[in-house]
Amino acid sequence: MMKMYDFIFTVRRPEKWFRHIVFWFAQVVFWVAWAGLFFTPFKEWASFAGQTYLNASFVLGMGYTYLIVYYIFPVYFVRGRKMRSLVLFFIFSLITYLLYLLDHFHRLGFGDSSKDAGRLMAWYYTMNFIINGPPVICAMFLTIKMFKNWYVRMDERRVLADENVRAELQLLKAQVHPHFLFNTLNNIYSFALTRSAGAGELVLKLSDTLRYMVEDCEAALVPLEKEIELVRNYIGLEQVRYGDRLQLEVDIRGDYEGKVVAPLLMIPFVENSFKHGVSMMRGRQWITLQLSVQDKWLFFSLCNSKPVGEAVAGNGKKGIGLTNVRRRLQLLYPGRHQLVIKSTDAVYDVCLRLEMENEYKTPVYV
Repeated sequence: MMKMYDFIFTVRRPEKWFRHIVFWFAQVVFWVAWAGLFFTPFKEWASFAGQTYLNASFVLGMGYTYLIVYYIFPVYFVRGRKMRSLVLFFIFSLITYLLYLLDHFHRLGFGDSSKDAGRLMAWYYTMNFIINGPPVICAMFLTIKMFKNWYVRMDERRVLADENVRAELQLLKAQVHPHFLFNTLNNIYSFALTRSAGAGELVLKLSDTLRYMVEDCEAALVPLEKEIELVRNYIGLEQVRYGDRLQLEVDIRGDYEGKVVAPLLMIPFVENSFKHGVSMMRGRQWITLQLSVQDKWLFFSLCNSKPVGEAVAGNGKKGIGLTNVRRRLQLLYPGRHQLVIKSTDAVYDVCLRLEMENEYKTPVYV
């Protein structure tokens, strides 16, 4: 069964022809019903309808409409030849008007009437031509067609915008993966040089991380518990490397089961805290991570010590990871997130508030 949307917007010929037939049938019904308001007896109403609409003038209106809509308007007016289109429109309207009058005078037999009667009927059918004649029908047809074309263009723009956003998100996620992996592999390499016996634990954590990225991160939304597990694995990789040199506090609270979030949103902040904080400083350093879930809201806070004067990478304006996560938040959570990044001489602070989904939904961007 053909749906209404397909019937209106399809370009296939059988459906398109049927759509035109429906339009002209609706025209007859509309104008006959409108005229029938003035004739209560059914016989008079039917006779008036047959004489007025089911005749050569109706066919004349069809020809006039298709000539204007499918020739003058697209060939001249749309292409900027407005003066020529207006001239042609006037000429064809005048010819149609004269044929319209001749048809009515011929059918109703006013050729032998007096001049006064002829002028009166000419005036009457001129008003009839203006009120419900071919120009009015053509205007209705053109309005419907222009509205349909406008809707199609808006729908195409929406689809194109969705495709652009989808492509941009894929590019951003593709940039996150190698950025994260290269840093992690460098950590494993550095650890293996000094304590090769513990490198196996790091490889195992990296394996779990890779499995998550390859199998789960292609989805638009992932379970929040898996994102938290990714953060824990990454922190585990780094914590083994730095040992007692790092004072790490992780506080995760709230009921996060059943909650979903876009993948790889928190890991760039965690990675940045190590890359531009602990790894660039000597002695004991600290990182504090707090994550809480309250209903549909996710609160993520990350503070870390940083080298004095290291402000370029620390403010999040230059690193690939933070630039990507900012852009992804704008695309995926417009008006549904708040990201505040503060950088002082000794402390780097990130606060993210995010409105999550309460249940799994069909992904919009894959």
